[in-house]
Amino acid sequence: MLLALFASCRNRDEPSQVAAPAARPDADDAVVSQDEDNSPNEPEDRGGLFVDVTESLRIAAPSAPWPDGEYMTPEITAGGVAAFDYDGDGLMDLYQVNHCPAGSFTEPGPNRLFRQKPDGAFEEIPDAAGLDDPGYGHGVAVGDVDNDGDLDVYVANYGPNAFYLNEGGKFVNRTEAAGFSGDHWSSSAGFFDYDRDGDLDLYVVNFAIFDPELKCIVGDDPNDVDYCGPHKFDSVGDTLYRNNGDGTFTDVTEEAGIVLPGRGWGLACADVTGDGWCDVYVANDEEPAQLWVNQQDGTFEEEAVFRGCAYNMAGRVEAGMGVSIGDIDGDGRLDLLKTHLGGETNTLYLSGGSDELYTDQTARSSMGAVDRPFTGWGCGFLDFDHDGKLDMAVANGRVSKGVPEPSTRLSRFWSRFAEPNLLFAGRGDGRFDNVSDRAGAFGREPQISRGMAIADLDRDGDLDLAVQQSNNELRVYRNDAPPAGAHWLIVRPMTGKRDAYGALVTIEAGGRRFLRLAHPTYSFLASNDPRAHCGLGEIDKIDGVEVVWPSGRREQFAPPAVDQVVTLVEGEGESLDD
Repeated sequence: MLLALFASCRNRDEPSQVAAPAARPDADDAVVSQDEDNSPNEPEDRGGLFVDVTESLRIAAPSAPWPDGEYMTPEITAGGVAAFDYDGDGLMDLYQVNHCPAGSFTEPGPNRLFRQKPDGAFEEIPDAAGLDDPGYGHGVAVGDVDNDGDLDVYVANYGPNAFYLNEGGKFVNRTEAAGFSGDHWSSSAGFFDYDRDGDLDLYVVNFAIFDPELKCIVGDDPNDVDYCGPHKFDSVGDTLYRNNGDGTFTDVTEEAGIVLPGRGWGLACADVTGDGWCDVYVANDEEPAQLWVNQQDGTFEEEAVFRGCAYNMAGRVEAGMGVSIGDIDGDGRLDLLKTHLGGETNTLYLSGGSDELYTDQTARSSMGAVDRPFTGWGCGFLDFDHDGKLDMAVANGRVSKGVPEPSTRLSRFWSRFAEPNLLFAGRGDGRFDNVSDRAGAFGREPQISRGMAIADLDRDGDLDLAVQQSNNELRVYRNDAPPAGAHWLIVRPMTGKRDAYGALVTIEAGGRRFLRLAHPTYSFLASNDPRAHCGLGEIDKIDGVEVVWPSGRREQFAPPAVDQVVTLVEGEGESLDD
């Protein structure tokens, strides 16, 4: 058990990462060259496509200096971040999931909550409004578990996890009372309604059994220590909790059939198979990915191997970390991406328009030639420039020692783990162009990035990025990419008083159909904007909106105007069911 390691806060033989230098991700590295028709419009005088606005938003960095690491793996894999409106004022707030300072499992590293004020700046809330969990934080899940209209929070820790009920903008720890238990190294978590009973259930991803006495050596020098690879730790199973509808949850993992262990990191919850029931896709580290397919009777079957998304094209396991999901080629089916360790590519699985099978299309995507030297964590499909094509952002940072990076602000110890992030512009057909050299601060400064949340933080219709670093520093990047006149639509599907997690929104406009997923669970250790975002480019008129609800109901809604956030409520549209 892990509990003995915790007080208030509750280290791979040879490292599995290829020791590639943190090379600059220049656009020329892409296999497919950039052409004028596919170039995003870059602002010339605002520092690039994404601008670091952390300081101007008054999000303060940790005050104490960050110590050098002690080569204990949990300190190099944390932490997470959530973007959500915790107080119901219509403004996105930021919740930072922290961990103990490097080398310690007992020194406090409480989580922090930043409330957005009407002027767009943020203020830190004392004691995080009750969310100042002192655990060794990794991931976070956000959802309205009691259907009362406000958002509750589950924190995944190295050690006991915690659940906080939102009582009017103040949070109360209800972990034990709600039926949550366990003492694992948990990574990510996500709320979803797997049994279609109208309330949110919870999937918790667990990683491994950590041995704090284990030290891993590089080469033949007994003094050359590095972080141990995942193969050194025994994997464990994940946990599924069913919402009982009365404020409590029941652990139904075994009866639901989720019995295969895996060293899990990121996850996505969505109807991957197209049958109207929510499934779960989990990225495992040096083990096959798992696709838990909902059998519509309260049970799941693991079908990643059968459906082609467990291994890469060569039939090999990879060091899966982050997960992204979205229809990147416009065929009306959800595609998948997993981020991986340096020396491997981030792997793209396309559905090919089929409900049954995925194929590894990484080579054709042109991203692999660029991202192979880097270790990816948080990730997300997003249309950053509003051209109607989904793009890709990846947060990077090594887990084994590399060449010191001189351009980073980090100490000499941590500079050996720093890498720049990556930004790719989608072509709409499964191929991408590397635009990292024009990504501004997001792609310029090498850091050790981990969790990444994607959300429209400033209410201008485009998606911004919030990235948690391994030293408990949160960075926020404002999206300045969309050109003037580029249109957009954000759809917020609601069922009763809460967001309809897992709703599939199809927007018809300009002779095209855009499929977008409304769900906050993807990336790595993150909770994202739960609304469906769609860039429209020059299209200035919506022809129709269709929603497939998590309940299975299908409805059509009157076309809204562009350039706005529209709320659609289940039961208020025109039924498309037979």
